[in-house]
Amino acid sequence: MSTLRLWAIGIDEVRGIFSADPDTADRLRQAAQQRFGAAGKPPPGLLGKLGPFLRGGGDPAAPRPGVPTSEDVEDLLTGRFVPPYRLAQAWNLLEFWLSDLAAGAGEWPLTEAGLSELDFDLARAEVPSRYTISDLFKASLGISLTRCPGLAAGWVPGGHALGMLASWPLALAELSQENQQLASGIIDFLGGFNQWTDQARTEGRAQPDLIAIFRI
Repeated sequence: MSTLRLWAIGIDEVRGIFSADPDTADRLRQAAQQRFGAAGKPPPGLLGKLGPFLRGGGDPAAPRPGVPTSEDVEDLLTGRFVPPYRLAQAWNLLEFWLSDLAAGAGEWPLTEAGLSELDFDLARAEVPSRYTISDLFKASLGISLTRCPGLAAGWVPGGHALGMLASWPLALAELSQENQQLASGIIDFLGGFNQWTDQARTEGRAQPDLIAIFRI
């Protein structure tokens, strides 16, 4: 299903996943183990790299379609090249980690045509073009992970998210009924940014930016 996902997390924290410090790396490995059963560092040498692929089909640790392995975990944490045939798993892992680290997250079913219709509706309601959904993908995440087919990823600063929050409610009455429902959900998500920003300041974390991934 085509999906739009948004996270409130500082872009530097996102980029930091790919050169994670020991404490962050251990936390992310543990989270991956709990979610996917794939967190331990693979054994050194060629056997360690091939091991997951040499396991028998009955082995519960054998690779499963779309499910990250320990090799994927280490590839991302060290910023290593991810081969094309592992990109889907790597992005699944990154999205999971974003949800684990972010102050807030949201997900909405949205087709490519639906995204265009929402942007058109917003423009017709005189929302500035810089606050449309498409604008979220103009700036790349700046990470070493190659984008896989059928996926778009981007980000905007937290101040931009607050600009969307200020503009969108004024346009709700002029949107189609379907887009009103979708926009209302996104507005509710964006409404957390002030609280998340204050929370980050208290915790000494970077202030959250708005990270977006759209899967077609």
